[in-house]
Amino acid sequence: MSKYDYIAKYYDKLLFSLEEKYLDKYRKKFVGKIEGYTLDLAVGTGNNIKYYPKNSNVVLIDESEKMLEIAKNKAKNRNDLNLKFIQSSIENLPFNENTFDTILSIDVFCSVNNPFKSMKKVYNVLKNGGKGIFVEHGLTGNILKDFWLYFSTLFTYPLLGSSMIRKPLNYLQYANFKLVEYGYLNKSFYYFIVRKEKI
Repeated sequence: MSKYDYIAKYYDKLLFSLEEKYLDKYRKKFVGKIEGYTLDLAVGTGNNIKYYPKNSNVVLIDESEKMLEIAKNKAKNRNDLNLKFIQSSIENLPFNENTFDTILSIDVFCSVNNPFKSMKKVYNVLKNGGKGIFVEHGLTGNILKDFWLYFSTLFTYPLLGSSMIRKPLNYLQYANFKLVEYGYLNKSFYYFIVRKEKI
């Protein structure tokens, strides 16, 4: 059983403020950029679903069965989508290499157990020429801000399994993604648009 199964029914309430102020805006801006056969990573309670473009073909994964159940309920009014829900961690993706046209990841890599291994798995299942859309948070390089991120992690990691002090760009570079576009969003959030190119 995933640790998130225990908090699934409280998860949306726990993150309501963060979702309302920041994450929902990021979802609205970036989820619509998916194209083709898409893998949505660690979907949680399914807050990306309402922003999928019409006729999208998406596989949604999460290691928590309870979180996926909530996501499935949120998908019931989206009859214009082709969705498949699979219980899986990112470290153990059950897909062949070169399967997906797009990878979508929003507020994910703060919580995976092994971010380097996980990002390499993501790279492998993306097709050559495929696109990755990552909206992640982490260290900022600002001493004062990063102090508070370290302090916050003392609470967020035990409660939600979320580290505030990771470096998502390092994971993307480790996996050999080509960085196409990136930028600062707000607080400690950044976005990264990447491509998988033949080596």
